Amino acid sequence: MNFWTSFKVFVKGILMGVVNVVPVSSGTIALVLGVFERFINSIKSLNPKNFKYLFKGEITEFGRRTDFRFLVTILLGIIVGMVFTAIFLKRVLKSYEVFVWAFFIGLIIASVINVMKSIEKVTVKNVIILMIGFVVSFFLSIHLNPESNDGFWYLFICGIVGATGMVVPGISGSHLMLLMGNYELIVTHAIPAMTKASTFMVGFRILLPFLLGSIVSIVSFSYLLSWLMKDFRNETLSALSGFMLGSLPVVYPWKEPSADMVDYVFHLPQINGEFFMAVLMAVVGAVAVYMLNVYARREEIRIQKAAVRRQKREERRKKAEDA
Repeated sequence: MNFWTSFKVFVKGILMGVVNVVPVSSGTIALVLGVFERFINSIKSLNPKNFKYLFKGEITEFGRRTDFRFLVTILLGIIVGMVFTAIFLKRVLKSYEVFVWAFFIGLIIASVINVMKSIEKVTVKNVIILMIGFVVSFFLSIHLNPESNDGFWYLFICGIVGATGMVVPGISGSHLMLLMGNYELIVTHAIPAMTKASTFMVGFRILLPFLLGSIVSIVSFSYLLSWLMKDFRNETLSALSGFMLGSLPVVYPWKEPSADMVDYVFHLPQINGEFFMAVLMAVVGAVAVYMLNVYARREEIRIQKAAVRRQKREERRKKAEDA
């Protein structure tokens, strides 16, 4: 890649990083930006077969087979985007907490609708799977007050869960982390902490297991996803839709932990200026996801048409050679 191409990839990575820390799928934005397929393929190419070239000292061949320069460039962009967005959210949550959570509600509802629309066939089995996911998630969301947990293995699991949104269009890893209770610990505490020398190690201690889990998730889930989406696409999407929909109480703005820190205490909002502004923010969030998905569908169609054109050109080339 030349400098200009690398810069464009870096900017696209920044946009993926921005989306990665809010309850929207960064896999979806990767589709819109036209880098999803290349991103997944470059990750899947990090296998023992290609690493043999690195161990042999054949660095150029390793870089070519793994698209390593592209992968490093886009990952650097993702990190930059996540850092700046996390710092921004930390400041905004302090002053506009209700509006931020309302905005997230809009993002989540629109994302769930989009995933449900991707289910090709509605069957009794898919409906049951969706309802099971919804009930389990809803029960956990109401009866558990997810507190932050900075244990190494729990953060590792959070990394595995949080990275799924990068390889599954429509699914938000940040949304799932909200349900696990570690969203604010990682996004508004650990990431901003690493930008200061005095708190760098505090943030690093939290982010290290999370990043390790993310790496494991991205590398392994890219294969697992291919299998699930190929053989159990509708069932997988049904389960994820129910799980995401059932976790909405986690981002409901008008709640507080109970005295025993086991349940949530939910309140009806007062009908005032704050309420109407919160509704507006939810609408803005939903519209943003809708527009994002419109562009994603257009990009998918463009990619499919381009693939068909390439196939036809290849067929004509072969016919010409045979003649």
